[in-house]
Amino acid sequence: MKKRILFFISLVMSVPSLVANAQEVDLTMVMIPGPGSIYSQSVLQVPERVSKATDGRVKITINNSLVKGTQLAPSVRDGRTQMSAVLHPYLSSGDPRMGLSHLPGLIENIEEYKFVWDAFYGKLLADIWLEKWNSVVLAEGAFCTQNLWSKTPIQSIEDFKGKKIRVNNTESAHLLNALGAKPTPIAWGEIPSALDRGLIDGIMSASCAGYQHGFGRVTKYLQNWKTGPIVGWAILVNKDVWAEVPADLQQMIKAEMWSLQEESFHSYYEYQTVMQEKIEADGAQFWVAPDNKLEELFVPKYTDAVYETWYKRADELGVDGKALVKRVRAVLGK
Repeated sequence: MKKRILFFISLVMSVPSLVANAQEVDLTMVMIPGPGSIYSQSVLQVPERVSKATDGRVKITINNSLVKGTQLAPSVRDGRTQMSAVLHPYLSSGDPRMGLSHLPGLIENIEEYKFVWDAFYGKLLADIWLEKWNSVVLAEGAFCTQNLWSKTPIQSIEDFKGKKIRVNNTESAHLLNALGAKPTPIAWGEIPSALDRGLIDGIMSASCAGYQHGFGRVTKYLQNWKTGPIVGWAILVNKDVWAEVPADLQQMIKAEMWSLQEESFHSYYEYQTVMQEKIEADGAQFWVAPDNKLEELFVPKYTDAVYETWYKRADELGVDGKALVKRVRAVLGK
């Protein structure tokens, strides 16, 4: 007799149980709305790709309103959801290892990020997801380069002073503090309005997501200061749910998710270039900080506070942060 497996979320949002006498696997994955981002482009492919890879035996339904961004990882850890497309920056305050790529001047582009990820960071993250978040990671990726959208130019160290800027990770907040800016929390959905009303002067965000979210309608300046430009994301499945998935389906899903991951990394610049052209076509001025400006920024006066705070938080977690940064630099030959 064929077996039918059904995953469900109970009214108390407990870990889904398996029901005998079923052949199909039904999963729900939560994510945040992020139209235009590589994150969304990749995550939204998951249902169709997994269904095709498993000959229709696995069905994944995406929900982008069930869970807030800060709850994406806790929800899958606690079994309130079965799968989740989580964002590293939401977790960097509690685990600095999630903010490794946010450290100024350490990992400067997607090639370096992927090289470090292949060398050891991917395995480290997989261990963290399993041990701290009760989750199996199926794929990792990164948002478009983080840039600074602003209503007026911020193209010198002096321009940062007094500016109210929304950031998405702890490391960038510490850097802005050192530069004399004011990190200002604003909910994602309220950013265009906050910019228009002058509640904030700028936002550090992925250029692709910012364009689709309408930042270009209220800002005309987009600056790349290369301050922790890579922000990661991951597709997770609850460990207990995963353990109930038949072994043959696990292998099919893992293989397809690996392909999705690699395609996401390899199409990074192609996708970003298309989005940048759209941004500029709408009238935004795109500016990349030249070497002399970066030399002014990446000096101990501004970066030491970021690293020392990061090391302290790592120590509190029982992690040798200095050794981890040293390992990144050794891998990249810096």
